[in-house]
Amino acid sequence: MPIPCTRPAKALALTLALGGALTGQEASAQGLSVETGFERLSSPQTLIEGLNRLYVGYQFSETLSLGQSFYSGALGDAGGAFFWGFEGVARLPLSTGLSLSASGFIGGGGGAAQVIGDGTMVRAGLALDYQIAESWAVQLTGAWISIDGAPIDGPAFGVGLRRQIGTKTPGGWDAKLDAAGGTVTALSPQNGVLNRDGNPQDSVVLVGARALYGLGQNTQLSLGADGAGSGAQGYMQVMAGLRRNFALGPTTLFIEGGVGFGGGGLVDTGAGPLIEASAGVSLPVTRALDAQLSIGGKAAPTGDFRAAAVSLSILRNFARTRGDEGLGERPNRWAYSGGISVQQTGGNYFLNSNTASFIVMQESSFDYFLGQNLYVSGNGQTALHGGVAGYAVGLLGLGYQFDITPRWAVSLEGHVGAAGGGGVNVAGGVLGSLRAEIDYRITDRLALSVGVGQMRALRGNGLDSTIGTLGLKIPFATR
Repeated sequence: MPIPCTRPAKALALTLALGGALTGQEASAQGLSVETGFERLSSPQTLIEGLNRLYVGYQFSETLSLGQSFYSGALGDAGGAFFWGFEGVARLPLSTGLSLSASGFIGGGGGAAQVIGDGTMVRAGLALDYQIAESWAVQLTGAWISIDGAPIDGPAFGVGLRRQIGTKTPGGWDAKLDAAGGTVTALSPQNGVLNRDGNPQDSVVLVGARALYGLGQNTQLSLGADGAGSGAQGYMQVMAGLRRNFALGPTTLFIEGGVGFGGGGLVDTGAGPLIEASAGVSLPVTRALDAQLSIGGKAAPTGDFRAAAVSLSILRNFARTRGDEGLGERPNRWAYSGGISVQQTGGNYFLNSNTASFIVMQESSFDYFLGQNLYVSGNGQTALHGGVAGYAVGLLGLGYQFDITPRWAVSLEGHVGAAGGGGVNVAGGVLGSLRAEIDYRITDRLALSVGVGQMRALRGNGLDSTIGTLGLKIPFATR
């Protein structure tokens, strides 16, 4: 998928996006902008009463950034409502420390049985920013939010926080990507925990991605996104936490606490917020790979969900291999892809009476190169058109790139992952896909990509769809 020099669900890609922001990008001298906050709908007509916003944008200039945003249910009783797409922010300085910004978002999603239809979300926002430190600002926000398929078309108001990243400033983070990889988590609910239908909550197996960033000696920031592989088709979560490490020779013990948002698959997370705590051990398997095992607990403060959690992760350790062979800090090659994909329907694609002949998805990928041509890819997708609001896909896989000429390249990829929602027959939630893409490099920093492939449910008689893709790809590097 990439060029040299593009539920787990849609949030997999955002996890890596934020990771790239925190590590700093060689290709982005202007840096990035990260914004997060809460907005309450002024006159809620559904169980979605407010949304959490997370935006990561590339700073093209002092006043303009473009990137992607992830919105999740945060108020009401709609845990599992998620929207993901593209956003831009333009900022106008008013005085020293004070600025006005305007933003525009388009994307898709749904969930929590509150959105019926396409699930396309459009948001136009204004924010008054006040600088409280060199790279930090607090925000008062107002927005007009419209969601196709739900009676949501009106104003919302809230507060936010903005962080500029890209240049070293007094008191700023100098976080570096320490480790990243895949994880499998088994959730075992406590006795008496019920799902949204009032039935006992089943055990859930999650598959997802994790990234760890060094914040200081023995302290790391943890970011993760997971989707249900079994037990709660359509469930997904996005988590962030702080980890404290205790080295015992080659072995490392750790404790971690985290917060985030999750829902779907009838899991009763209430409004969506989650808290978790865990302890574990990390063991080096090879010079570059670690195996991590942790046990802990997860709870939804505004819902009924409570569960014990056991996780196994395989992570690429970047911190241990920095400066190998006296070469100093060698850059890690990545590529970001953003665009749309089309899935052909038919056969056993739907669980309901939907007659759409095709589904349009927006998708994003982050790819990490293991060598000159081989790379690992994380792909997230959410529905934009086709009457499947809430349908989302998250994939992890391997790819191989062939350079044909200095401007043309072909990539082959294979993925496995999880999906759910929107009345799509994913036959338990586990999917596999194969695709081929051809890239035309417009500049050293940008390529146009067109692809074709096949995606199908790996369990039972579910969807089996031909897919086509169109997007842009941007290479970058981290240290």
